Amino acid sequence: MKEALINFFTQPLIMGICIGLVVALVLWIRGVARAMELKSASAAKEDRFKAELENLQKHLHTQMEITAKGNSTVQEELKAAKEQIKNLTQTVGALQQKPGRAELRSLHLYEKAIRIMNARAPGFGSAWESALQDAEAEVKKEESGIMGWIKKPFLLNKPASVDVSITDKNV
Repeated sequence: MKEALINFFTQPLIMGICIGLVVALVLWIRGVARAMELKSASAAKEDRFKAELENLQKHLHTQMEITAKGNSTVQEELKAAKEQIKNLTQTVGALQQKPGRAELRSLHLYEKAIRIMNARAPGFGSAWESALQDAEAEVKKEESGIMGWIKKPFLLNKPASVDVSITDKNV
Protein backbone atom coordinates (compact mmCIF):
# COMPACT_ATOMS: atom_id res chain seq x y z
CA MET A 1 0.00 0.00 0.00
CA LYS A 2 2.90 2.20 0.68
CA GLU A 3 4.31 1.47 -2.70
CA ALA A 4 0.98 2.09 -4.33
CA LEU A 5 0.78 5.51 -2.72
CA ILE A 6 4.32 6.39 -3.73
CA ASN A 7 3.65 5.15 -7.24
CA PHE A 8 0.43 7.16 -7.34
CA PHE A 9 2.02 10.45 -6.21
CA THR A 10 4.99 10.10 -8.53
CA GLN A 11 2.82 10.29 -11.60
CA PRO A 12 3.28 13.67 -13.35
CA LEU A 13 -0.44 14.39 -13.52
CA ILE A 14 -0.97 13.82 -9.82
CA MET A 15 2.12 15.84 -8.99
CA GLY A 16 0.80 18.73 -11.04
CA ILE A 17 -2.56 18.49 -9.32
CA CYS A 18 -0.91 18.42 -5.87
CA ILE A 19 1.31 21.41 -6.70
CA GLY A 20 -1.76 23.24 -8.04
CA LEU A 21 -3.69 22.40 -4.86
CA VAL A 22 -0.84 23.66 -2.66
CA VAL A 23 -0.64 26.90 -4.67
CA ALA A 24 -4.44 27.23 -4.48
CA LEU A 25 -4.32 26.59 -0.71
CA VAL A 26 -1.63 29.25 -0.24
CA LEU A 27 -3.58 31.73 -2.34
CA TRP A 28 -6.78 30.91 -0.46
CA ILE A 29 -5.06 31.44 2.92
CA ARG A 30 -3.64 34.77 1.67
CA GLY A 31 -7.12 35.76 0.46
CA VAL A 32 -8.69 34.88 3.80
CA ALA A 33 -5.97 36.82 5.63
CA ARG A 34 -6.48 39.78 3.29
CA ALA A 35 -10.26 39.66 3.81
CA MET A 36 -9.79 39.61 7.58
CA GLU A 37 -7.39 42.53 7.31
CA LEU A 38 -9.88 44.49 5.21
CA LYS A 39 -12.66 43.58 7.62
CA SER A 40 -10.66 44.86 10.59
CA ALA A 41 -9.73 48.02 8.65
CA SER A 42 -13.37 48.65 7.78
CA ALA A 43 -14.33 48.02 11.42
CA ALA A 44 -11.72 50.59 12.48
CA LYS A 45 -13.08 53.05 9.91
CA GLU A 46 -16.60 52.38 11.15
CA ASP A 47 -15.48 53.05 14.73
CA ARG A 48 -13.81 56.31 13.62
CA PHE A 49 -16.96 57.36 11.76
CA LYS A 50 -19.11 56.54 14.78
CA ALA A 51 -16.83 58.59 17.04
CA GLU A 52 -16.87 61.47 14.56
CA LEU A 53 -20.66 61.22 14.28
CA GLU A 54 -21.01 61.35 18.08
CA ASN A 55 -18.67 64.35 18.18
CA LEU A 56 -20.69 66.13 15.50
CA GLN A 57 -23.95 65.31 17.31
CA LYS A 58 -22.54 66.78 20.54
CA HIS A 59 -21.41 69.87 18.65
CA LEU A 60 -24.83 70.21 17.00
CA HIS A 61 -26.56 69.81 20.36
CA THR A 62 -24.34 72.50 21.90
CA GLN A 63 -24.96 74.80 18.93
CA MET A 64 -28.72 74.27 19.20
CA GLU A 65 -28.62 75.09 22.93
CA ILE A 66 -26.72 78.30 22.21
CA THR A 67 -29.19 79.21 19.47
CA ALA A 68 -32.13 78.47 21.78
CA LYS A 69 -30.65 80.70 24.48
CA GLY A 70 -30.07 83.44 21.90
CA ASN A 71 -33.63 83.09 20.64
CA SER A 72 -35.04 83.30 24.16
CA THR A 73 -32.95 86.42 24.79
CA VAL A 74 -34.22 87.97 21.56
CA GLN A 75 -37.79 87.05 22.53
CA GLU A 76 -37.34 88.74 25.93
CA GLU A 77 -35.89 91.84 24.27
CA LEU A 78 -38.79 91.87 21.80
CA LYS A 79 -41.28 91.60 24.65
CA ALA A 80 -39.54 94.44 26.51
CA ALA A 81 -39.52 96.56 23.33
CA LYS A 82 -43.24 95.91 22.77
CA GLU A 83 -43.95 96.93 26.36
CA GLN A 84 -41.84 100.07 25.93
CA ILE A 85 -43.70 100.90 22.70
CA LYS A 86 -46.99 100.44 24.54
CA ASN A 87 -45.83 102.76 27.34
CA LEU A 88 -44.58 105.34 24.85
CA THR A 89 -47.87 105.18 22.96
CA GLN A 90 -49.74 105.85 26.19
CA THR A 91 -47.38 108.72 27.00
CA VAL A 92 -47.88 110.23 23.53
CA GLY A 93 -51.65 109.93 24.00
CA ALA A 94 -51.43 111.69 27.36
CA LEU A 95 -49.21 114.41 25.93
CA GLN A 96 -51.61 114.97 23.04
CA GLN A 97 -54.38 115.67 25.52
CA LYS A 98 -52.49 118.59 27.11
CA PRO A 99 -54.15 121.97 26.73
CA GLY A 100 -53.49 123.82 23.52
CA ARG A 101 -52.84 127.48 22.86
CA ALA A 102 -56.51 128.48 23.11
CA GLU A 103 -56.87 126.78 26.51
CA LEU A 104 -53.71 128.46 27.77
CA ARG A 105 -55.05 131.84 26.65
CA SER A 106 -58.36 131.20 28.45
CA LEU A 107 -56.53 130.16 31.59
CA HIS A 108 -54.37 133.26 31.44
CA LEU A 109 -57.48 135.38 30.92
CA TYR A 110 -59.27 133.81 33.89
CA GLU A 111 -56.21 134.25 36.09
CA LYS A 112 -56.07 137.96 35.34
CA ALA A 113 -59.84 138.32 35.86
CA ILE A 114 -59.65 136.62 39.25
CA ARG A 115 -56.82 138.90 40.39
CA ILE A 116 -58.72 142.01 39.30
CA MET A 117 -61.95 140.79 40.92
CA ASN A 118 -60.23 140.05 44.21
CA ALA A 119 -58.78 143.54 44.20
CA ARG A 120 -62.12 145.28 43.52
CA ALA A 121 -64.87 143.44 45.32
CA PRO A 122 -64.56 139.79 46.24
CA GLY A 123 -67.79 137.82 46.21
CA PHE A 124 -69.94 139.61 43.61
CA GLY A 125 -70.88 138.17 40.19
CA SER A 126 -71.02 141.54 38.48
CA ALA A 127 -67.53 142.24 39.68
CA TRP A 128 -66.48 138.96 38.06
CA GLU A 129 -67.96 139.91 34.69
CA SER A 130 -66.35 143.33 34.84
CA ALA A 131 -63.02 141.83 35.82
CA LEU A 132 -63.30 139.26 33.03
CA GLN A 133 -63.91 141.98 30.43
CA ASP A 134 -61.02 144.07 31.77
CA ALA A 135 -58.70 141.06 31.72
CA GLU A 136 -59.73 140.20 28.16
CA ALA A 137 -59.02 143.75 27.02
CA GLU A 138 -55.65 143.68 28.76
CA VAL A 139 -54.72 140.32 27.19
CA LYS A 140 -55.72 141.60 23.73
CA LYS A 141 -53.55 144.64 24.28
CA GLU A 142 -50.64 142.40 25.32
CA GLU A 143 -51.11 140.07 22.34
CA SER A 144 -51.23 142.85 19.79
CA GLY A 145 -48.29 145.01 20.82
CA ILE A 146 -44.56 144.67 21.35
CA MET A 147 -45.14 144.32 25.09
CA GLY A 148 -47.06 141.14 24.36
CA TRP A 149 -44.08 139.68 22.54
CA ILE A 150 -41.87 140.51 25.50
CA LYS A 151 -44.29 139.26 28.21
CA LYS A 152 -45.43 136.01 26.55
CA PRO A 153 -42.27 133.97 27.16
CA PHE A 154 -42.18 135.05 30.79
CA LEU A 155 -45.87 134.36 31.42
CA LEU A 156 -45.76 130.81 30.05
CA ASN A 157 -42.89 129.75 32.34
CA LYS A 158 -44.00 131.60 35.49
CA PRO A 159 -46.27 129.79 37.97
CA ALA A 160 -49.54 131.56 38.87
CA SER A 161 -48.82 131.77 42.61
CA VAL A 162 -45.66 133.88 42.14
CA ASP A 163 -47.33 136.87 40.43
CA VAL A 164 -48.96 138.92 43.21
CA SER A 165 -48.58 142.36 41.73
CA ILE A 166 -51.79 143.80 40.27
CA THR A 167 -51.65 146.21 37.38
CA ASP A 168 -55.07 147.83 37.06
CA LYS A 169 -55.87 151.33 35.91
CA ASN A 170 -59.01 151.67 38.05
CA VAL A 171 -57.47 150.85 41.46
